[in-house]
Amino acid sequence: MIASAPGKVVVWGEYAVLAGAPAAVMAVDRRAQCEISTQQELSSFSSAGFLSTAVHTPHKRIPNAPVASLMQAVVNQLGTVEITDHLRCHFDTRAFFQDGEKLGLGSSAALCCAIYACLCALLGRTPLWQDALEAHQKWQGSGSGLDIACCWHGGVVRFQQAGCTSFAWPEDWHFALCNTGQAASTQAHVNRFSAWRGVEKDKRINALSLASETLFGSEASLDALGAYIDALRALDQSGALNIFSPQHESLATIASDTGVLYKPCGAGGGDIGIAITDSAPKLNDFCMRAAQVGFGPLDMEIAVDGIRTRA
Repeated sequence: MIASAPGKVVVWGEYAVLAGAPAAVMAVDRRAQCEISTQQELSSFSSAGFLSTAVHTPHKRIPNAPVASLMQAVVNQLGTVEITDHLRCHFDTRAFFQDGEKLGLGSSAALCCAIYACLCALLGRTPLWQDALEAHQKWQGSGSGLDIACCWHGGVVRFQQAGCTSFAWPEDWHFALCNTGQAASTQAHVNRFSAWRGVEKDKRINALSLASETLFGSEASLDALGAYIDALRALDQSGALNIFSPQHESLATIASDTGVLYKPCGAGGGDIGIAITDSAPKLNDFCMRAAQVGFGPLDMEIAVDGIRTRA
């Protein structure tokens, strides 16, 4: 059985989603894959992309090893599962890396969805994305769940407090995703944000939440997106969160010069950023200038499909 799930980027709503506001999350066509089959004598667990030493065991159980830890979390979520055969399990997240560095596309969430869907198919269980969400949160230790929701459903979703609905991407909006070349720790940024919230008035997060809400209403526009970016920058400056890293600032300057909007995706500090405009020529100009300074846009589109399984 083979299952796969797409990666994701947060278009808007980062940080605001932690305060209960909605976020827009886009599935992208880089897929994590899980392949499980039965074999004789030995069970084996291996991975590509996420490099971890392969494990071979004569036991019909999941070993206590990094390569299998996420699968164990999924099995725990499924309840008592008796593995009656030796398994060959291979996980592939190579599409989430570039030049040996993670791109920040939610590889663990995508792989969690793929493993969960694969096991459900093998066991004849009805898959529920909320189960995959709970398994990932227990494995990771925290998180809003927007990454699991998007990886599971595909397309662009509106996520708010564990609720997920599809969102129609504006037809006249063109976008490009750029890799800053600087890996970032989402958890470290979230921890810094949480510590800041404990000592700072909520006016910045309230403004960000309102701007995110507005983008889902009848007033959704590039002007509204620009207001959201301004609110995100104000939050960054107030909390010294380093969302707009030097690399993101360079891309933001190019965006301003070419008449497009630009923002970091997710926690910021590195990883992926997105440029958005209603003008294809302006976006092409931005992409050309970004490539000239080493921030070449990534070849990615919206992944319409979420989870896929096949025998």
